[in-house]
Amino acid sequence: MDCNVQRTLLPSAARTVATACPVQNEVTARALRLYLSVTAASGTGGLQPIIRGYDKVSGNTVSLSTGGTAIVAVGTYCYEMGLGIGAASGNIKECQNRPAPVQWDVNVVAGDGTSYTYSLSVEVLR
Repeated sequence: MDCNVQRTLLPSAARTVATACPVQNEVTARALRLYLSVTAASGTGGLQPIIRGYDKVSGNTVSLSTGGTAIVAVGTYCYEMGLGIGAASGNIKECQNRPAPVQWDVNVVAGDGTSYTYSLSVEVLR
């Protein structure tokens, strides 16, 4: 697979609540690789980036990943979704062995109301 697209989904900012990136449309995507870069972590609830797909008829979202173990420390973490994806290890916190959705977003869920400063980017593999 080649990385054909890289983009910022959420720029670096301090946040205290769940934050979703704008809806993405990737007709030819085979896999997604997310990078969560946490530069300040003040709480214990942690962050979990959940990949969501969209129902074409209702527009409702469906969670396609769990967000892995909540991140409570500064660092850069990776999350992957695509067919043939291996097991999570090291700073790769979640691997979903399923096709990437055509229409999707990522909702970064905060486990408590404390402040985390982070950014979220994606590589779209085709």
